[in-house]
Amino acid sequence: AVNEVYESVFTKLWRESCGDYLNFGMFTDECKTLTEANDHMVDWIIKELNITKESSLLDIGCGRGKYTVEIAKKTGCSFKGIDIVEEFVATGNKLAREEGLSEQGDFVVGNMLALAGTLEERRFSHVMALGCLFYVHDKMAEFLKNLIPHCDEEAVLLIHDFSRNAPLEEVSDVMKHWRTTADTLETEDYLQIVKSSGFDVELHSDDTHMGLKSCQWVVDVAARITDDTNTFTFWVLRDALEARRILHNTVIARLEPSTAS
Repeated sequence: AVNEVYESVFTKLWRESCGDYLNFGMFTDECKTLTEANDHMVDWIIKELNITKESSLLDIGCGRGKYTVEIAKKTGCSFKGIDIVEEFVATGNKLAREEGLSEQGDFVVGNMLALAGTLEERRFSHVMALGCLFYVHDKMAEFLKNLIPHCDEEAVLLIHDFSRNAPLEEVSDVMKHWRTTADTLETEDYLQIVKSSGFDVELHSDDTHMGLKSCQWVVDVAARITDDTNTFTFWVLRDALEARRILHNTVIARLEPSTAS
């Protein structure tokens, strides 16, 4: 019953924060809301990753599928979204149907550490992992190894994720907030795992200032809908971002030709 209450309020929290998006956005001076910041991120992704009608997009940890649906709608690309939460997958497919995109792709239940069981031999030109990999920081190398067979030669990988800028004991409260048992990686260790897995890091941007603004938005919404600050602890993440104990990163990496299998 407690979990049902948590999930109900958590769903309401994110919907009131940014609709069907389920991630921190990219704030600019023109963005007045977290939804607008996420809309801006969609446009940024299309431009920076050069996604076109010929592209094939894999969204790992896709949430409700909003990013992929918007990208597919604007570019005409094909897509596949994977998430472990059945409710999110159902919402993604509903959004795709409503936008007339069912012929371009779909969303399925799957495990990011067991992609072959879901994707079989399918490959993609572009891969996104937005706000989901902190659950598997202890298995990052395994995740990337399992991803590579599903990448086209020189496929582009976009990661939005957190890293730590302090000793583990100083971010344990954040890991508790995330409900993860995986130790959060330091930034340099994180990037080294990406590189050693066969990807060339073309961009690493410390976007903690935007992550902080997004997190503050969620904190403010949470304060309006619940007084349970012991369960809904986005303020813990907000404080860690503000103190830069936790960093928010954007990484664009390209699979090295010699790595593609």
